Amino acid sequence: MLLQFPGRLDLVRERVGHASLCPSSWSPLLGVIEKVLPGVETRLRRIDRDVARRSFKVHRALSVANRTRLRYSDSGWQDDCYPSLEPGTIFRFDDPDGAAQQAQQEFSAEGGPIDAGLILHDCAQQSWSLTMTAPRERRDAVLPAVLTLLRRLAGDLVDAFVVSHAIGSPDQPSRDRIESTWDPLCTPVLLLDRELVISAANAAAEDLLREARYFRPRFFDDHLALANRNDGQLLEATVNRLLAGRRASARVSLEGLRRSAPLSATLRRAGSPDWRRQFTPELAETAHVLAVFRLPEDPAVAASAQG
Repeated sequence: MLLQFPGRLDLVRERVGHASLCPSSWSPLLGVIEKVLPGVETRLRRIDRDVARRSFKVHRALSVANRTRLRYSDSGWQDDCYPSLEPGTIFRFDDPDGAAQQAQQEFSAEGGPIDAGLILHDCAQQSWSLTMTAPRERRDAVLPAVLTLLRRLAGDLVDAFVVSHAIGSPDQPSRDRIESTWDPLCTPVLLLDRELVISAANAAAEDLLREARYFRPRFFDDHLALANRNDGQLLEATVNRLLAGRRASARVSLEGLRRSAPLSATLRRAGSPDWRRQFTPELAETAHVLAVFRLPEDPAVAASAQG
């Protein structure tokens, strides 16, 4: 299957890149995996840690309300009753390893039997896993392909999951990690706040920002400056409407200078409100917007295609 047609792995890898943008992009990724591995059911599973909705300081995890006492060590908060599940750990139904067996038992209890899975995230608040299940009669045939896919894409899947879900929360990854996860995308992507300060940008976005028809040079800070004043006002107003919660997403078209071809961008609130809400209800609202640009079509290419 996957071993016989390794080119199929590229289809999944492409979707992994897109899944790093927002939580809603994970459904298409799971659909592609199921097409590549016919008969395999894929799911994102979560184990809630019953965290008390209280105030917090900086990035320190909250105490657990109705479970064993947490202790703090150099590696973070530890729970004596529930050992840490290391992100990137692959588990399978017949694996005797202790950590993998713990993951198998916990996630199976949440949603039925599992043949294999990958730990995507684990903290005091919750754990997440990508799980795969095959019909019993096909398990032996498809399990090698399932494990091959997980082993080859484990690091990319973990990064894509955290970047897409945790922005705006105490679990938010570093700017370097966000940008390196988005860099394989050929689509320009920016992470903006309400003041249009760039919190992250992939390589394609950095190339686009050098385009003087649409943007002004940045010298001393990461503030996004539009070449066309009307474009700047339009973008700022749209970002603020999204952050005010009036809409989940919006599209804008930047005019640029000197009769440029319109530059389109899709804006959406970044991260997952459900993810942020696990810390305190007030964090359900985000302070960042994701801007995904669609590069204008080259007039020469368009004319050639029409001809």
